[in-house]
Amino acid sequence: MQAGFARKYAIMEELDGGFSAGGTPEAFIRLDCWDGSIQVSIHVKGLKQGPYKHMLYLIFSKNGKLVPVLAGEVSASYGGMQSGLEIDAETLRNLNIRPESIRYAALTAESQSKKWIPLFSSFEKNHKWDESIRQVILMQPAEEPQREQPEDTQKTEQPYAVPGEPVQVQAQAMDGAVPGTQSTGSFLGDHPAVEDHAPPRSGRSKGTDKCDFVKLEGLLTNNFELYQPFKRPSRGYTWYRVSDLAKLSNIMYMAGINVPLFANPKILVGLFKFKHILAGLYHGDDGSRYYVIGVPAKDEKDNKPFENACRWVPVTESPVRDMGGYWLVYVSMKTGDIVV
Repeated sequence: MQAGFARKYAIMEELDGGFSAGGTPEAFIRLDCWDGSIQVSIHVKGLKQGPYKHMLYLIFSKNGKLVPVLAGEVSASYGGMQSGLEIDAETLRNLNIRPESIRYAALTAESQSKKWIPLFSSFEKNHKWDESIRQVILMQPAEEPQREQPEDTQKTEQPYAVPGEPVQVQAQAMDGAVPGTQSTGSFLGDHPAVEDHAPPRSGRSKGTDKCDFVKLEGLLTNNFELYQPFKRPSRGYTWYRVSDLAKLSNIMYMAGINVPLFANPKILVGLFKFKHILAGLYHGDDGSRYYVIGVPAKDEKDNKPFENACRWVPVTESPVRDMGGYWLVYVSMKTGDIVV
């Protein structure tokens, strides 16, 4: 991982109606930034095709004004994760904006001189939709950006975190129906809170373990809800329901787990389709300890995240529609490696 690398996620929700292909349209968006450029991956669901183009704009804050930048054209017919969209470093330098100053993402439907915004997302909870943003996207050229609405509190821009250095985090609650408020994370310099309330060790030691099981258990307990995904619980397992990948990624970092699990797009697709993934702990009677990621899928032929390093566990009477089970990926707390 290069110095200056950062990643951001969000779920885009319906804004302008009339573009549904059956169900409510939505999209999962991931931004990867390094060397001053931003590469975009997006998975669109339920958006109908038509006599128009779908274009993705990223909207940045610059001196209290909003600056829209075109990332590229998006296909509504492609069912997987789309990549190849990019805003290069030179474009950002010419506009004098930084990647970490991003505020919103908007997916437009454009036909001749008309534009609509079927999908929209905010990357920060305190920056929400209002109609002045529409004017920025649809009417105002990028060189004459619209001024942002005044806010009660201004958030200080933070530089990227460098891998290997501590990350400062700040609390971020999740809102309900406002489009884009279900952001699943932010740049590493601006993570949602991770409450480091790991229980005292009481004389226990990690021994030769590379990763800190006790700290991981405390962080997961204090940040995610306990969950029982399987009808017949298995001895030694504790499960947590996770919808915030950025928070979970930060927890892994703090506990010494540096396996780049979330670089696998199928994990992101599982979260997008079923609104959660599992984080689990296994503590065996023989002292073996594992960290487990559960990726939801329709069946054992669907969305397998790792070829030989995951195993399928079905779920009977799942409360989640169309979900048949989980692909489980095990990380050894002793070595920090994925177990095959």
